Amino acid sequence: MRAQTLIRTAVACVTAAALVKADVVHMPYRTHILEHAPIVVYGEPSLPPTLVRAKRSFFLDPRLAGPFDRAHPGRAVPVSLTQYCLQGTTRRGRYVRPGIVAADPRVFPLARYVEVFLEKEYIGRFLVDDTGKNVVGPTLDIWTEDCNQARRFGRKWGHAVLVARGQK
Repeated sequence: MRAQTLIRTAVACVTAAALVKADVVHMPYRTHILEHAPIVVYGEPSLPPTLVRAKRSFFLDPRLAGPFDRAHPGRAVPVSLTQYCLQGTTRRGRYVRPGIVAADPRVFPLARYVEVFLEKEYIGRFLVDDTGKNVVGPTLDIWTEDCNQARRFGRKWGHAVLVARGQK
Protein backbone atom coordinates (compact mmCIF):
# COMPACT_ATOMS: atom_id res chain seq x y z
CA MET A 1 0.00 0.00 0.00
CA ARG A 2 2.78 2.42 0.91
CA ALA A 3 4.70 1.52 -2.29
CA GLN A 4 1.59 2.21 -4.37
CA THR A 5 1.18 5.66 -2.78
CA LEU A 6 4.85 6.48 -3.39
CA ILE A 7 4.59 5.47 -7.04
CA ARG A 8 1.46 7.60 -7.58
CA THR A 9 3.17 10.56 -5.89
CA ALA A 10 6.28 10.12 -8.06
CA VAL A 11 4.17 9.89 -11.23
CA ALA A 12 2.25 13.04 -10.26
CA CYS A 13 5.49 14.94 -9.52
CA VAL A 14 7.16 13.90 -12.78
CA THR A 15 4.03 14.72 -14.79
CA ALA A 16 3.67 18.14 -13.12
CA ALA A 17 7.36 18.92 -13.63
CA ALA A 18 7.12 17.92 -17.31
CA LEU A 19 4.05 20.11 -17.82
CA VAL A 20 5.77 23.09 -16.19
CA LYS A 21 8.85 22.62 -18.37
CA ALA A 22 6.69 22.19 -21.48
CA ASP A 23 5.44 25.79 -21.37
CA VAL A 24 7.32 28.89 -22.51
CA VAL A 25 8.58 30.88 -19.54
CA HIS A 26 8.25 34.66 -20.10
CA MET A 27 10.35 37.08 -18.10
CA PRO A 28 10.66 40.82 -18.75
CA TYR A 29 12.68 41.34 -21.95
CA ARG A 30 13.73 37.68 -22.00
CA THR A 31 12.16 34.60 -23.44
CA HIS A 32 13.47 31.16 -22.62
CA ILE A 33 12.20 28.03 -24.31
CA LEU A 34 12.62 24.95 -22.20
CA GLU A 35 12.57 21.86 -24.40
CA HIS A 36 13.24 18.24 -23.63
CA ALA A 37 12.61 14.83 -25.15
CA PRO A 38 9.24 13.16 -24.47
CA ILE A 39 9.03 11.47 -21.07
CA VAL A 40 7.36 8.09 -20.56
CA VAL A 41 6.18 7.55 -17.01
CA TYR A 42 5.45 4.00 -15.90
CA GLY A 43 3.40 2.95 -12.88
CA GLU A 44 1.71 -0.13 -11.56
CA PRO A 45 -0.46 -2.16 -13.97
CA SER A 46 -3.52 -0.24 -12.77
CA LEU A 47 -1.90 3.00 -13.93
CA PRO A 48 -1.37 3.21 -17.72
CA PRO A 49 1.90 4.71 -19.10
CA THR A 50 1.72 8.44 -19.77
CA LEU A 51 3.51 10.25 -22.59
CA VAL A 52 4.23 13.94 -22.00
CA ARG A 53 5.45 16.03 -24.94
CA ALA A 54 7.00 19.47 -24.81
CA LYS A 55 4.78 22.26 -26.10
CA ARG A 56 6.04 23.80 -29.34
CA SER A 57 6.60 27.54 -29.17
CA PHE A 58 5.72 30.12 -31.84
CA PHE A 59 9.28 30.35 -33.21
CA LEU A 60 10.63 32.62 -30.45
CA ASP A 61 14.36 33.18 -30.37
CA PRO A 62 15.76 31.89 -27.06
CA ARG A 63 19.08 33.65 -27.65
CA LEU A 64 17.69 37.16 -27.13
CA ALA A 65 19.20 38.25 -23.85
CA GLY A 66 18.34 41.90 -23.33
CA PRO A 67 15.97 44.70 -24.31
CA PHE A 68 18.34 46.22 -26.86
CA ASP A 69 19.59 43.10 -28.64
CA ARG A 70 19.51 43.52 -32.40
CA ALA A 71 16.82 41.49 -34.18
CA HIS A 72 18.07 38.89 -36.65
CA PRO A 73 16.30 38.07 -39.94
CA GLY A 74 13.83 35.23 -39.67
CA ARG A 75 13.75 35.11 -35.86
CA ALA A 76 10.71 36.26 -33.93
CA VAL A 77 11.16 38.95 -31.31
CA PRO A 78 8.46 39.50 -28.66
CA VAL A 79 7.32 43.13 -28.99
CA SER A 80 4.95 45.64 -27.50
CA LEU A 81 2.62 47.06 -30.18
CA THR A 82 1.07 50.52 -30.16
CA GLN A 83 -0.31 52.89 -32.81
CA TYR A 84 0.33 56.57 -33.49
CA CYS A 85 -1.30 59.17 -35.74
CA LEU A 86 1.13 62.09 -35.91
CA GLN A 87 1.46 63.92 -39.22
CA GLY A 88 4.70 65.11 -40.81
CA THR A 89 7.90 63.35 -41.75
CA THR A 90 9.60 60.26 -40.43
CA ARG A 91 13.12 59.98 -39.05
CA ARG A 92 14.33 59.20 -42.57
CA GLY A 93 12.68 62.37 -43.97
CA ARG A 94 9.69 60.79 -45.72
CA TYR A 95 6.04 61.65 -45.13
CA VAL A 96 4.16 59.28 -42.83
CA ARG A 97 1.83 56.85 -44.57
CA PRO A 98 0.20 53.47 -44.03
CA GLY A 99 2.76 50.68 -43.78
CA ILE A 100 5.21 52.65 -41.59
CA VAL A 101 6.28 51.70 -38.08
CA ALA A 102 8.42 53.50 -35.56
CA ALA A 103 10.98 51.31 -33.79
CA ASP A 104 14.09 51.53 -31.66
CA PRO A 105 16.95 51.42 -34.21
CA ARG A 106 19.05 49.44 -31.72
CA VAL A 107 16.59 46.55 -32.08
CA PHE A 108 15.09 47.01 -35.56
CA PRO A 109 17.32 48.88 -38.05
CA LEU A 110 15.84 51.73 -40.07
CA ALA A 111 14.95 51.10 -43.74
CA ARG A 112 14.21 47.41 -43.09
CA TYR A 113 10.94 45.51 -43.22
CA VAL A 114 9.34 43.64 -40.33
CA GLU A 115 6.44 41.21 -40.36
CA VAL A 116 4.19 41.79 -37.37
CA PHE A 117 2.03 39.23 -35.57
CA LEU A 118 -0.55 39.98 -32.88
CA GLU A 119 -0.40 36.76 -30.87
CA LYS A 120 -0.44 34.28 -33.82
CA GLU A 121 -2.48 36.50 -36.17
CA TYR A 122 -0.53 38.06 -39.04
CA ILE A 123 -0.96 41.86 -39.07
CA GLY A 124 1.23 42.71 -42.05
CA ARG A 125 4.63 43.76 -43.35
CA PHE A 126 5.82 47.23 -42.32
CA LEU A 127 8.78 49.46 -43.13
CA VAL A 128 10.82 50.61 -40.14
CA ASP A 129 11.07 54.27 -41.12
CA ASP A 130 10.56 56.21 -37.91
CA THR A 131 11.65 56.43 -34.28
CA GLY A 132 10.14 58.07 -31.23
CA LYS A 133 11.06 59.06 -27.70
CA ASN A 134 8.60 56.51 -26.26
CA VAL A 135 9.67 53.74 -28.65
CA VAL A 136 12.37 52.05 -26.58
CA GLY A 137 13.55 48.46 -26.82
CA PRO A 138 11.34 45.83 -28.43
CA THR A 139 8.43 48.17 -29.21
CA LEU A 140 6.76 48.87 -32.54
CA ASP A 141 4.56 51.94 -33.04
CA ILE A 142 2.35 51.42 -36.12
CA TRP A 143 1.22 54.55 -38.00
CA THR A 144 -2.51 55.03 -38.61
CA GLU A 145 -4.55 57.93 -39.99
CA ASP A 146 -7.24 57.76 -37.32
CA CYS A 147 -6.18 59.07 -33.88
CA ASN A 148 -9.29 57.56 -32.26
CA GLN A 149 -8.31 54.16 -33.59
CA ALA A 150 -4.79 54.63 -32.21
CA ARG A 151 -6.23 55.38 -28.75
CA ARG A 152 -8.59 52.40 -28.91
CA PHE A 153 -5.76 50.08 -29.97
CA GLY A 154 -3.82 50.84 -26.79
CA ARG A 155 -0.85 48.55 -26.08
CA LYS A 156 -0.86 44.93 -27.19
CA TRP A 157 1.72 42.18 -27.25
CA GLY A 158 2.90 40.26 -30.26
CA HIS A 159 5.93 39.21 -32.27
CA ALA A 160 7.93 40.80 -35.07
CA VAL A 161 10.18 39.07 -37.55
CA LEU A 162 12.89 41.09 -39.31
CA VAL A 163 12.76 40.39 -43.06
CA ALA A 164 16.10 39.50 -44.67
CA ARG A 165 17.55 42.07 -47.06
CA GLY A 166 16.43 41.62 -50.63
CA GLN A 167 13.07 40.03 -49.73
CA LYS A 168 10.11 42.21 -50.61
